[in-house]
Amino acid sequence: MTSDTAAIPARNDKPRILFVDDDPLALEGLSRSVYREFKADLAEGPEAGLEKVKNDGPYIVVVSDMRMPVMDGAEFLSRVRTRAPEMIRVMLTGYADMEAAMRAVNEGRIFRFLNKPVTAEDLTLTLRACVAQYDLMRREKELLEKTLAGAVRLLSEVLHLANPVAFNKGNRICQYVRHIAGKLYPSDMWQYEIAAMLSELGCLTLTPDLLEAIHAGEPLTPEHEKRYSQHPQIAHDLLARIPRLELVADMILQQKDVPTDLSRSLSPDAESVRRGAQMLRVSLAFDHLLSTGSERQGALLALSRNPAGYDAEMVAALKDFRLSRGPTELRAIDVCDLRPGMILNQPLRSTTGTLLATKGHEVSHALVKAIRNCVENGTVNGTVLVTVGTGETWVSKAAAR
Repeated sequence: MTSDTAAIPARNDKPRILFVDDDPLALEGLSRSVYREFKADLAEGPEAGLEKVKNDGPYIVVVSDMRMPVMDGAEFLSRVRTRAPEMIRVMLTGYADMEAAMRAVNEGRIFRFLNKPVTAEDLTLTLRACVAQYDLMRREKELLEKTLAGAVRLLSEVLHLANPVAFNKGNRICQYVRHIAGKLYPSDMWQYEIAAMLSELGCLTLTPDLLEAIHAGEPLTPEHEKRYSQHPQIAHDLLARIPRLELVADMILQQKDVPTDLSRSLSPDAESVRRGAQMLRVSLAFDHLLSTGSERQGALLALSRNPAGYDAEMVAALKDFRLSRGPTELRAIDVCDLRPGMILNQPLRSTTGTLLATKGHEVSHALVKAIRNCVENGTVNGTVLVTVGTGETWVSKAAAR
């Protein structure tokens, strides 16, 4: 999972600050006040400030005057907050603007405000506090994301062990979504990847045989169709309780929804949910077509013919999708020799007929452990066809057996 947190400068680098004011002389004065300790960029006016944030960021702190043409400092910092929420925001204001400055503080748009004229000492002390706050927020975010990543891996492993068919499908969907998001929306990649990885979590309530039938495109009874249609809601209800996964839960909930009124402007969070849900929708349809016998180009053509149902830009992004694998070969190996990274070329079942993994499934550490337990209790034995990389060292050892 990737992080969108801006990196703190190295110890020997000066923290990067952006000053925004419509008065060039004021900007020069601010820059001279802090040049020994901070690296200051200057933007003459709010529009130039937004361009700096977009093209030259990330900055640790942005300091803006309150009274500027086109938009005042409160509106400017509000826009900065939307574009770069990790940046610490400070406002310079006169006594006449005190009420607006206090309102901006209360609404969470700024961290501190300073009265004009501000001394070099007060400005430096404030910027030091901002850098400390930024560092604290970054560390807390990294800790939360590592904890979150661990929780996601746990859920994924549980899904793998409990329902390998659903896990295998989620793994494929994740590859498609990662490819689309990497080309179109790289800044929110981590949320989209998690949504794809856990898109089948609700299928924990379904039997592997039912999922295998769905994967093969077999007709379902009305009862089975109803049960399967509920899995996005089940996954949503499980994930929505985990902090910072609320948007991911909404993406999964809306994965089958047809997009409506794409021209309507949404909040950043709502737009992120819409994008994630539509990437899931496109990827699920693409995977279904491939799983039921369509060639890749034919599947893409079918999706592109329905622009009202599938986002055309996302479909186009899949045109150069390729599985990133080197040279491979097909091998028949003993189940005891299964290793993570191998691809099953046939369904793997226990001696009682229980489906453990489907054809096309990538073997994981969890599956290897489960197979070894089954071998020990005698419920799995024999050989299995797998696709492996020709450069892997285990190939020669297995061939020598």
